[in-house]
Amino acid sequence: MKANLRSIYILFFIFIFNNLYSYELIRDPIFENYFNDISKELKLNNINVYLIRNKSANAFVIKDSIYFTTGLLETINYEDTLKAIYLHEYGHIINNHFQSKLIRIYQSNDKNVFYNLFSVGLAVLSGNASMGVSASITLNSNLINEISKHSVNFEIEADNFMIEQIKNNKIYTLELISFLNNLSDPSNSYFKTHPKTDDRINNLKKLNYKISKNSEKFDWLKSKYTNNSNNKSFNLFFKNLEKGIFNKKDVIGKIKKELILYEAFKKGLLINNWDKEFQNLLINNSNSFLKIEYINYLLDNNLNQKYYIIEDLKYDKNLMNEYFYYYIYGKYYNKINALNLSNFYFCQFYKAINSSNKADFFCKKYDIKDIPTLDKSYALFK
Repeated sequence: MKANLRSIYILFFIFIFNNLYSYELIRDPIFENYFNDISKELKLNNINVYLIRNKSANAFVIKDSIYFTTGLLETINYEDTLKAIYLHEYGHIINNHFQSKLIRIYQSNDKNVFYNLFSVGLAVLSGNASMGVSASITLNSNLINEISKHSVNFEIEADNFMIEQIKNNKIYTLELISFLNNLSDPSNSYFKTHPKTDDRINNLKKLNYKISKNSEKFDWLKSKYTNNSNNKSFNLFFKNLEKGIFNKKDVIGKIKKELILYEAFKKGLLINNWDKEFQNLLINNSNSFLKIEYINYLLDNNLNQKYYIIEDLKYDKNLMNEYFYYYIYGKYYNKINALNLSNFYFCQFYKAINSSNKADFFCKKYDIKDIPTLDKSYALFK
């Protein structure tokens, strides 16, 4: 597979910047699937949306993916505001603004900036009580500011798309107007990457739609990352979970049982019949990272009667684009003593993250001539 398919996991770094303040990428299948639902509701194509752990309120586009900060979830109170900001960033994607910016940088005299923007760093593996493997990914904040700043013309095009969609879906805009009015605060990262103009605010003031009730999924995620949603029972649930206290009966509302149990599972708590509940969750959430977590769960708990699922998922295109695809199948084949294949997959993984010593170790342990007969997916790695 081509390395650029895993670009959302690349550690960008740039040596000309001194500011080491960073953004940490969070893989949350519930958050990511929530935006699939939003896309369906707004009749848009699905695109990748990711969450960044950072206190500043910001949203930006890298390539064809949208990133929101936890600080943005903290700042806004209404789901309609999040939808509007999502529509604005979506407007940047459909107008190819990121790609246009890269072309302009490359055509400029300072090509070093272009290459520095795409310097490949090292992925950092860390342990996790519930997963056994996870990724800690950081993005330099100065770099984010550099690549997500757009010209006024780009902003107008994105705003035009957003406003048209707001009209079509009757989205409440009063909180968004207040948010934009506060962008003059120099500490606000959104201000640094999105130029404030009075025209933008005046255009929004012409729209006057009623407040829509927040969905329970929105309140659930806001409680999870801010403990400050309108649903006090959700806030209490996540506060208790941080303390290791778990009682699913404390949660009031229509949140599905599998979601509640998933949050407890992610905190390393033992859940009875979790394998069945995990499968139920996957029925309603086809997120590829969630599938990686499920495979890892099957392997860590030696549920070999379910290993056929791992084989069935192997050719899932979205799964194959996941950062840990190589790693998880290396682990799987090691588990079933298919050592040639295990070494092959671990070799591909460590090559992908530029860990040369580990890559050399595993790459020397198999004969590439054997792989086509052992693994039908070999062609996909060429």
